Amino acid sequence: MIIFRTLSWKNFLSTGNYKTTIDFTRHDNSLISGENGAGKSTMLDALTFSLFGKSFRGINLTQLTNSINEKECEVEITFDIGSESYRVFRGLKPKKFEIYKNGTLLDQDAKARDYQRILEEQILKMSYKSFCQVVILGSSNYVPFMQLSAADRRLVVENLLDIDVFSVMNTLVRARLQMTKEYVKDIDTKIEIAKSKVDEKQKLIDTLKKRSSDSVDKYQKEIEDTRKQIDELQSEVEEHQMALEELLSKIEDREEVPKSVIKMESLEKQLQTKIKNIEKSAKFYEENDTCPSCKQDIEKHHKETLWEEMSKDKEEVTSAISELSSKIKDAEKRLSEINATMQDVYSIEKVISGKQNQISASSQYINKMQKNIETTLSEGTEVQETNDELNQLLGEGKQHVERRKELIEDKHYLSIASTLLKDSGIKAKIIKHYLPIMNKLINKYLADMDFFCQFNLDENFSETIKSRHRDEFTYHSFSEGERLRIDLSLLLAWREIARLKNSVNCNLLILDEVFDSSLDAVGTEEFLKLLTSFGSRANIFVISHKSDSMTDKFQNHIVFEKKNNFSRIR
Repeated sequence: MIIFRTLSWKNFLSTGNYKTTIDFTRHDNSLISGENGAGKSTMLDALTFSLFGKSFRGINLTQLTNSINEKECEVEITFDIGSESYRVFRGLKPKKFEIYKNGTLLDQDAKARDYQRILEEQILKMSYKSFCQVVILGSSNYVPFMQLSAADRRLVVENLLDIDVFSVMNTLVRARLQMTKEYVKDIDTKIEIAKSKVDEKQKLIDTLKKRSSDSVDKYQKEIEDTRKQIDELQSEVEEHQMALEELLSKIEDREEVPKSVIKMESLEKQLQTKIKNIEKSAKFYEENDTCPSCKQDIEKHHKETLWEEMSKDKEEVTSAISELSSKIKDAEKRLSEINATMQDVYSIEKVISGKQNQISASSQYINKMQKNIETTLSEGTEVQETNDELNQLLGEGKQHVERRKELIEDKHYLSIASTLLKDSGIKAKIIKHYLPIMNKLINKYLADMDFFCQFNLDENFSETIKSRHRDEFTYHSFSEGERLRIDLSLLLAWREIARLKNSVNCNLLILDEVFDSSLDAVGTEEFLKLLTSFGSRANIFVISHKSDSMTDKFQNHIVFEKKNNFSRIR
């Protein structure tokens, strides 16, 4: 059984930079009251944050640190399990997560997620959902058992009955079964490969034994014939190379001629431009008697002089162009000859390349024949070596077959175990055994709150509700107040089952505003009597606005107030 002792926090939500502490074990029952926003429900968020790293009301972690102080948010809880004492400390800004056992900090080498798993699975032995179902009944972010999905209902009950270990075992078994199936496939593949290799080695041995000694002579002849072909090809290559050199000697100017053509064509263009400029100037003096710059008349004598000079220049340039054109034609003719010769060069080079490729291929063929000779000469040793390899493969194949038999047997037993560990297996039998007890407890608590009906959960955790007159109802067909009575009865039933099974069993029970909503006066009175009957078996905390009408019903009254924008206990 878990005995929760103290819970303290500071800089948490609306609480300032001072520690607020609640002693869970000091009184059997306590009333927590205060105005709206005073921080009554802060305890719930601090409690679930300390144990599970999340708030009860679903508040984002970034919003848990007090918005005024904005740092050093700290929550600490202490509890006992048997003879062991634990302290869990969490912090935000900076982030901290520490678990102490008997005053000693547990190893923090594990990742935060694994550290939380250790706390839930190895220490508390309950999940957040199970904790909420047996410890907290609240109006904020609480999902009653009857509003959970069938799968989540099953998880809660399995946790309460301490049979969720079967689900873990089933997961492990199924993983092992799948792994075994993969191993079988792998072994089958290895066996097939081994068979293929055995066949291959046997064929090789047969081939080696059938080869005759005259194979070497055959390979030698192939080598000699190929070498003759290589000599012939080499001679042909030399002849073509001589022809190639002769052609290249005829076109030694093959690089200079194209360059010369380009230069002459460029010069021709320049001379043509010069003629155009002369003609343009001549036309100007023909058409104009006045200088366009100084606006003075151009003398006739000066015009005649200029005409004479321009005519002479034009004649010289024209002559130069004619001479240059002749040279260009000669150069272009030579360029055509060079190009024609280069085509012959390319053809010869292509022939030479083909011959050289033939020589290379023939050389490779000779190497292949030589290797065949070496292989044939070593056949005697190879046969023995191949026989040894064959025997080794046969031994490995036998081992694979034996291993396969073992795996098939493991697979058989794992399949049986998986069937037993399914929801329809062992767990179903245990649940079926406890269902009458669960239903009996639920109906007992319903009757204690003056809610007389026959409530039954089946093996799928679907409800059947019948009145005294045998009328059938569903959970959702009742009023809010009636549904709350059912929720309270389920909560108390789960706690009793947990206590009997010693699974999720603890001293703490918190009711958040259950008396402030739809529970009528009679229901409230009956439920308070029910809580009082718990005595020292539980430390009960009731959060409520109705402090005036209920203060005298509790041993202890805790009042939260807000002062200077910070929540505190009065």
